Amino acid sequence: MKKLLFISVFLILLSSSESCLAVKWPLPRVELRSLDNAMRESGKYSKRNAIKLDSLKMRLSEKRLSGSARIETLIMMSRFCRQNMSDSSLRYSAMAVDASRIYGSLRERYLASLVYTDALAAAGFFSEAIHDYDSLANIHVDKDSRIEFFKVGRRLYSNLSNYVDDESNMAAYYEDRYVACDDSLVALMPENDNFRKFIIAERMVANGKFAAARNVLKKLMAELGPNSNIYGMTAFQLASVYKSDGDQTQYAAYLAKAAESDIVCNVREGFALPALAAWLCEQNEFAMAFRYINFALEEAYKGNARVRMVSMARWVPAIDEAYRCQISASRNEWLLFAAVSTTLFVALAVMTFFLFKQISKSRASQKALASTSRMKDAYIGNFIGLCSTYSEKYYSLLKLVDRKISSGQASELLKTIKSGKIGEGENEDFYKEIDSVVLTLYPDFVEKVNELLEPAERVRLKGGQLTPELRIYAFVRLGVSESTRIAKILNYSVNTVYAYRNRMRNRAIDREHFEENVLKIGIDDN
Repeated sequence: MKKLLFISVFLILLSSSESCLAVKWPLPRVELRSLDNAMRESGKYSKRNAIKLDSLKMRLSEKRLSGSARIETLIMMSRFCRQNMSDSSLRYSAMAVDASRIYGSLRERYLASLVYTDALAAAGFFSEAIHDYDSLANIHVDKDSRIEFFKVGRRLYSNLSNYVDDESNMAAYYEDRYVACDDSLVALMPENDNFRKFIIAERMVANGKFAAARNVLKKLMAELGPNSNIYGMTAFQLASVYKSDGDQTQYAAYLAKAAESDIVCNVREGFALPALAAWLCEQNEFAMAFRYINFALEEAYKGNARVRMVSMARWVPAIDEAYRCQISASRNEWLLFAAVSTTLFVALAVMTFFLFKQISKSRASQKALASTSRMKDAYIGNFIGLCSTYSEKYYSLLKLVDRKISSGQASELLKTIKSGKIGEGENEDFYKEIDSVVLTLYPDFVEKVNELLEPAERVRLKGGQLTPELRIYAFVRLGVSESTRIAKILNYSVNTVYAYRNRMRNRAIDREHFEENVLKIGIDDN
């Protein structure tokens, strides 16, 4: 039993230790809790964006709105929807292009076409987006419009690079175009512009200058807040820095911050949450990873962010398979736990059974001991009673002798003694007292003795007294087994005692063990 319990406990500890060793790095609990809160309140942020969009729609519906104001509003609506509702962004940008052809200036037609190209890229229509983007490259516009041009190009080639995601020539080509857009933006934008600072820090990360990039990115994050889209992009780059340093916990922490910023800003095309889900999968935190990748897919689906859905689809099978394996492993652990628990329960039940059995035996022993104690008390009480009776008879006899001798009746006294009348009366009283003691201690003594005898040989009490045979075996039960001692006590001859004992033994069912069975009377019942 002890060996079984040891093996069971060892198996439980082994399975627990394997589960504990699965996590390689400490989780950033604070950042993950904050991210979970943002996920729970994502509806609030979506509603807040919807209110802003409704205000733009109300402005668009004004009858006195000028053509330029209408174009500007449609461009704002398209830009506002680009990161969370790509189809709506495409629709509003198309409306802006149509309006610019009627009411717009060259600059307004340029910006409308540019925002339409941006919407095409966000919706995943890359061939059309590249064609339109290249058609705008040689148009001479003002500096701010050129900045917008390179921002759109940056997003376009970033999407294409992520979409291809391999070492092919096309991936390198898109990466070069992406870098060219960054270089143009750095040259055109003011030095104190936060987006320019971010581009420079991102380029540092790409070139392996992690220490310098960390300083710039941390300073930039301190200046921004989670409500800024650049904050989330900066946190994502910081995560890359910590990953290169080998600090996986900080890597996950900044991914969580970036993902939280995406949710707050209602950006449905972010990479931070899927990347965090992939990391958690590596740490065997499958349930959390599955929840995050599902949330990211749902957000991408709501925003119809086709590029992000395709990119995230690469991770889903691995996370899903890992999650299923974890569920299967958990099921196996539960089966093992159930088996061990069942074994322990059965062992406990067996131990409880034996414990109650021991308690029952102990109680029986206590009961037998109490019965023996009561019997001993009865022995002592009856012995004292017999002594008292014989003491009284002894003094009565002394008085009789004294009286006879004092009155000169010595010859009459001698005649009385020789006749045996005094002894007979005393013996009868003694036998009655013995019978009373035996039947008090063993009320069913006669019944039990008869059970040991052949049915035709069974005996009965005579006038409420034991027969000589029963009286002799009563002394045997009381522990007086020698025939000579019994003869002296009962005033029988030794031959008489032998004769009575043999007669009873010959009438027994089991003659060989008759006297042993008599000794057991009163013991088995207790």
